[in-house]
Amino acid sequence: EVIISGKLRAQRAKAMKFKDGYLISTGEPKKHYIAEAVRHVCMRQGMLGIKVKIMLAHDPEGIMGPKMPLPDNVIIHEPKEDAPVMQPNRDDSLEGGYAGDH
Repeated sequence: EVIISGKLRAQRAKAMKFKDGYLISTGEPKKHYIAEAVRHVCMRQGMLGIKVKIMLAHDPEGIMGPKMPLPDNVIIHEPKEDAPVMQPNRDDSLEGGYAGDH
């Protein structure tokens, strides 16, 4: 995300945002995943501010990015092989059921 603010072309100051892709903006992962920089440029008409935010990619080794995975990362495991469930034999006798109709 890039935000440019100040007097861009007119006398009135404006702010322009340019975003692309996935960028988290809140919570604890923001402290680990977002790299941020701010610079001020002195132009003829006045000051111009530039903010840049870059989201780092997850790195399991922790060399090029954060080691901590994102909390919304979902891992789907293969289901376990269970033994087939045995069906009980059907009896006509009611065991502990409602016996008012006999």
